[in-house]
Amino acid sequence: MNISKYVDYVVVSGYVSILFGRSRGTEDIDILIKRLDMEAFIKFYNELKGKNYWFLNAESPVELYGMLEEGLAIRIAAKDTVIPNMEIKFIKSDLDRTSLREHNVVEIGKDSINISPVELQIAFKLYLSSDKDIEDAVYLYDIFLEHLDKVKLKQYMKLLKVSGTDYGIEV
Repeated sequence: MNISKYVDYVVVSGYVSILFGRSRGTEDIDILIKRLDMEAFIKFYNELKGKNYWFLNAESPVELYGMLEEGLAIRIAAKDTVIPNMEIKFIKSDLDRTSLREHNVVEIGKDSINISPVELQIAFKLYLSSDKDIEDAVYLYDIFLEHLDKVKLKQYMKLLKVSGTDYGIEV
């Protein structure tokens, strides 16, 4: 499936850590998308249906689009499965817009995936603060230590009012 054919997107949250080798389970891949109009969404919906995907929340593209407009997520999975699934939401906050605007591209063979900036991902995972989120933040920090923009990381951490010093994340 080529989501970028229809809309600008960025993958965020736990899947970013998994993509870089962290061994942990997840039920979904969180994807933020730029707001698109109903006509473009219906084309996207039809392509997914044609490629044997189904929508867990509702069957009607109008209902699904309405959910997105209300700030809710829609879930999409391969036919006859529930897990894993893609959880798709419209971008709604400044941080979401930053994730999309400053995304990184990860190339995997002939394919590529847009991911949230690692510095923002680390700060946001610290903000969420569950055990697995903190472990994700530490993992990303450790593997990207030599490539992180520490100024940006510090800005994001200040914005989200988090500190990583208890976990070895120094900026």
